[in-house]
Amino acid sequence: MNTFPRLSILFFFISFKSYADDWQLPEFNGLVAGAISQDNLPYKQVDTQTQPSLLVFGRLGDVFIEGNRAGLPLKRFGFGTLSAMGQLRTHQYLDASQTNLTDQDRDKSIELGPQVSMPLGNGFVSQFSVLQDISAKHKGQEYEAAIYKRFAFDDLRIIATLAAQYQSQDLMDYYVGTDTYQPKAELTQEIELLGVYDINDNWSAVGIWRYYQHGDEFKNSPLTNNQTTQRVALGIGYHF
Repeated sequence: MNTFPRLSILFFFISFKSYADDWQLPEFNGLVAGAISQDNLPYKQVDTQTQPSLLVFGRLGDVFIEGNRAGLPLKRFGFGTLSAMGQLRTHQYLDASQTNLTDQDRDKSIELGPQVSMPLGNGFVSQFSVLQDISAKHKGQEYEAAIYKRFAFDDLRIIATLAAQYQSQDLMDYYVGTDTYQPKAELTQEIELLGVYDINDNWSAVGIWRYYQHGDEFKNSPLTNNQTTQRVALGIGYHF
């Protein structure tokens, strides 16, 4: 090896060490809660799913975290904010071992895309999101329009959200399609209530209820027995 590559490698390691010494993990401000969640899935022969979960709400530096979603604001405009947003699709999945109707798992997926948030006045905020699967599961898209509002009652805070989600044909086919049934794209509607009750300055109780109303393409699948999905989570969390 000649002198120049050696000096380059040495400079690289010195620079990397200097960067590592200066860099620090951004401070987290928010609520972290251990919880028990229950998923009432609309698949035939599948019991209600109950499991422990972790609920996180707050900010890690510039990144905002809202349960199963996290986002990074990219640009602020006069009318609102453009963010890059990622989501773990936690309410759509199927363990094939629990049913004899299919031998293929329908896994939870990771999605990423832009989100535009716009205040509407009187505490209402609208959001428009486009989410693309990046985990090579359903390989489709979801287009969401949502509106939410925060309510405060002494030690209790509630966020109420209404959303409409247009799910692409690829997404629908992955979660409810079979060899003999190929659903089309369709609209899903969602209601979400998030409540936080402050027990004291450090600890809070958290409750989440999400209700999804799917369409006929979803309901007509041989894998499903109805067109609703419900998700409930209850937990106790600490404020950082």
